[in-house]
Amino acid sequence: MHLGIPALLDFFTQHRTDESLVLATIIDTEGSTYRKPGAMMLISRDGAFEGMISGGCLEGDLLHHAADVFASGEAAFVTYDMHAGEDLVWSLGLGCDGVIHLKLQRLDRQDGFGFLEQLEASHKARRSALVALVLRSTAGMPGNSCALLDEDGNSTGAPALLSVLKDAAEDWPGWRSRKIFVDEGDGSVEIMLVQAPRQTRVLICGAGPDAVPVAGALCGLDWDVHVVDHRPAFARPDRFPSNCSVVQAWPGRLGESVTLDDMDAVVIMSHHLENDAAYLRSLAGHGISYVGVLGPAARKGRLCDMADYAGGPVHGPVGLDIGAELPSAIALSIAAEIHAVLNRRDGRPLTLKVQSNER
Repeated sequence: MHLGIPALLDFFTQHRTDESLVLATIIDTEGSTYRKPGAMMLISRDGAFEGMISGGCLEGDLLHHAADVFASGEAAFVTYDMHAGEDLVWSLGLGCDGVIHLKLQRLDRQDGFGFLEQLEASHKARRSALVALVLRSTAGMPGNSCALLDEDGNSTGAPALLSVLKDAAEDWPGWRSRKIFVDEGDGSVEIMLVQAPRQTRVLICGAGPDAVPVAGALCGLDWDVHVVDHRPAFARPDRFPSNCSVVQAWPGRLGESVTLDDMDAVVIMSHHLENDAAYLRSLAGHGISYVGVLGPAARKGRLCDMADYAGGPVHGPVGLDIGAELPSAIALSIAAEIHAVLNRRDGRPLTLKVQSNER
């Protein structure tokens, strides 16, 4: 699950001196759509934006609706029907056979940009958060009302919504978004809840030449990427993307240099059997969702024996079978497998998934 929060917050940082921004949120979809409920887009008054709600075919039209929301301050709802028809124009016949329903609301600087300032703080502290957005209300609650509660209890927003978020957090985080109705005595409120997950964090053990494209592929996903190697010639930040953390440390002392409990995935690729075994040995007991190692299955088995590894499954050979041979293609296959595993998918072609659903 990935809502593109880092990119949205970068945009917010660039526009935090603006008087207001418009938040567009997908609140419902029907059929085949590029993004799903919970996806968000931020728009500035000058027409700049961050966050895709389609493959790029709707964003331009959405800017016109955002201009009206900037002017009026009132929340608005927009629906795009992308079924192919006689009129192949904006929102009337794009041929994607899906329908997207969005809510647009203005977030003002004088009000802390709604929940954005707290989301920024929660994100920096690497805390997941729940966001509540009012969709419709017959109880007098303003249509722009919103609130946020993170996993450490930090919060902002309307008190009535915070109460809803505290109740919703009891079964968090087993869902991405949901709608609920709350009775307020004098009416009811329809609320959308969205989970904003913490940023995915990945560790690459080994900083050889083939680790550079892997780091690039993972950073391109807006993930928090860390690289460790004991060799000074390889453990150099200038060899890796600027938003990638590079640490020089010995394999056997990995836990002293990196907070392993914070890692969602680890790729071991030092190309040295004993060093790789030391890395793997350090990972046991940290609940890491994905561990991958380079080399054939026999090498993986030997590594697990040498490390006496009793953690979860180890993926090796690492990556999906896409015919990769060169470093950039191997990096693509590794990034794709990690993405699939973390999202509980099997990495099969979408064509096969559609065919399976049709049967």
